[in-house]
Parts: sequence; structure tokens; C-alpha cells
Amino acid sequence: MQTVTLGEYLALHGTQSDLAKALGVQQSAVSQMHRSNRTITITLMDDGSIQANEIRPIPARKTAA
Repeated sequence: MQTVTLGEYLALHGTQSDLAKALGVQQSAVSQMHRSNRTITITLMDDGSIQANEIRPIPARKTAA
């Protein structure tokens, strides 16, 4: 098992379309994740599957003051 950032994965392992197919999302979702600089890690499992996780602060959304 290996864990890399979203940017590292795209630079070294594949395209946004390939990653989107592996995660079961649309390519535009991967593009949005990448452009927004969110803290997303990609875990490459030993069986070849891919998992994505996002680390966010709690609360993740700012409330109106």
C-alpha cells in the first residue's frame, strides 16, 4: 500500500480521466479537487484498487457571523 497526494498521483501515475474511472466519479470532479488545492490523498492498494481521502478541519464550512 502506498499513499500519495492527488497532485503527485496525477504527475506520476495517470490522468484525471483514469483516476475518475477508478474512483467512480466524473473527470470534472477530479479536476475540481485538483484545482481547489484540497488536502486529498490517494492510496494505492496492494490489489491494484485506488482509494481517495480528504482531510478537512472541523467545522469544515465557515459559518456566517
